[in-house]
Amino acid sequence: MFSQQKQSGMWEGGVAIANEIVFSELRFRNVSPAKLAKALGLTEKVLMQVLRFELDEQEQLRMVQLINSIAR
Repeated sequence: MFSQQKQSGMWEGGVAIANEIVFSELRFRNVSPAKLAKALGLTEKVLMQVLRFELDEQEQLRMVQLINSIAR
């Protein structure tokens, strides 16, 4: 599901990210990174490591859909 490409941007704690839409959706839907990590079967640390690399458009859309389903 995840591809590793270029890094860009900055987020809390100085972690470079390229998936601003994913983090924006987490905040907007009030879903914690821990909940998203659990839904993906990852630890929160591994999720943050994955999100340091730019996901392609399809991967971002799937992540946003998952966040929306968790928020319900």
